Amino acid sequence: MPLDKGIYFCIKYYLYIIYLLYGWGKFVSSIQVQQGAKITPVPFEAGETLLSALRRAGYSIPAACGGNGRCGKCRVKVNGVPRLACKTKAQDGDWIDLPETMRGVILTDTLTLPKAQAGRSGLGAAVDLGTTTVALRLFDRADGKLLAQAQDWNAQAPYGADVISRIQHTMEASDGLGELSRCIRAQVETLLGRTLSAAGRKTDEVKELIIAGNTVMQHLFDGREVASIARAPFQPETLFEDGAGKPLSGIPVRFAPCVAGYVGGDITAGLMADGLFAQPELRLFLDIGTNGEMALGNESDALCCAVASGPAFEGAGISCGMPGITGAVSHVSYDRGFLCDIVGGGEAKGICGSGLVDLVAVLLDRGVIDESGRLLPPQDAPEDMRRYLTEDGQGNGVFHLTKSVSLTACDVRNLQLAKAAVAGGIRVLLEQRGVTADDIASVELAGGFGNYLSPESAVRIGMLPRACLSKIRPLGNTALAGASMLALDGENWRKLAEIPRKCRYLELSGRDDFSRAFTDSLTF
Repeated sequence: MPLDKGIYFCIKYYLYIIYLLYGWGKFVSSIQVQQGAKITPVPFEAGETLLSALRRAGYSIPAACGGNGRCGKCRVKVNGVPRLACKTKAQDGDWIDLPETMRGVILTDTLTLPKAQAGRSGLGAAVDLGTTTVALRLFDRADGKLLAQAQDWNAQAPYGADVISRIQHTMEASDGLGELSRCIRAQVETLLGRTLSAAGRKTDEVKELIIAGNTVMQHLFDGREVASIARAPFQPETLFEDGAGKPLSGIPVRFAPCVAGYVGGDITAGLMADGLFAQPELRLFLDIGTNGEMALGNESDALCCAVASGPAFEGAGISCGMPGITGAVSHVSYDRGFLCDIVGGGEAKGICGSGLVDLVAVLLDRGVIDESGRLLPPQDAPEDMRRYLTEDGQGNGVFHLTKSVSLTACDVRNLQLAKAAVAGGIRVLLEQRGVTADDIASVELAGGFGNYLSPESAVRIGMLPRACLSKIRPLGNTALAGASMLALDGENWRKLAEIPRKCRYLELSGRDDFSRAFTDSLTF
């Protein structure tokens, strides 16, 4: 039910008076935002975009491109008409309809955790500070019991789907760094509050908050400058060697140490949880998302690197892409027709990363996509596939999986770039180590994308070596596992500190061998 107009303008009047009293006279107009049954007046500055106003009011609007008008993901209904929030100026009295908050499965499953260290008391909180999602676990340090956990989609999503977009925001907006820092700190504080409430415990019982995130996310949480991570030589302000961070609500904060600007605390924590350095066999550790971090090694040492795989694996930069939330096609197969798994059941609204990889693998097998990556138009495709295809006007096909989900030539190209980056990084590590894929004992896939990825599809599109197909093992949320190990047993900090010293980082930008490997990996 729409808010009564008289009540709405009464609220608006009182908001205006409050802003004037507090010196916020620049906010003289407001929009009305409806999300589900809740309707809220939101003030805005003259000339401000809807995306900016909604960001400031705390609404999480997907904007994979960071609000530059390229991704189309910030589309909202303005007075009943779909508009891009990043390109639409707020107008006094506009009514904005927002979809319900994102619902979907956020990976919190981990490997088996160790027992608690004896002689400790109070509570410990472990945080996986991801670019896309944030997850927190609350432990009783005395007995190691998991008291509660909470998770949510990263509240920084309106500022971009990847860390580069967020770094750019800190450089271009007058208080960009402050905005992003306050945003993520408030979210972690909220998640902590939810777990404390669920466990019936108090904030002053929490002895430490342990955070494992990529290097940029840890910097943003701590309010540190990140501009240097976006330009050569990609040197961060700190690698968090001592782990200390700014307290949150009086709680001491400790960060997992990083290896480099793009191999962060989430990877070192994950490598500890995985036990890569405890085994003599050669293993490949992969955490694939908007960045693809990887390490190849054993008990003696490891080579590691990072590739800019882009946001395609997270569903961003794809015409019908979306995160792995309700309505996302998560898996695709073919058996006398196309079969889809949809997150939450119901009607398909878009496709997430694992579904995209599956779909392209199936279309390669069905002859709809050729080895170069061209999505064929109807007249060039196999006869039994033509009913699924239309032409885009540029000689390429558009594949229609459902009424709402289609695949374009540009989508295929974005996936090619992403998978080629991962495959190229793996090849460089193998060459530098002087081994082949046959020498790898196992391929360990960390994180949400790796957990839901079909190994057969990943090999079919050329992202992972075919020789590794039978060796692929999903690990779950390794960053959260590593942070939890630190919360449970303080002795693990000593083990963790050794990991960056055992890692040799390869910076791939500007390397001829990576350029060759990337180019060679573009085709299917």
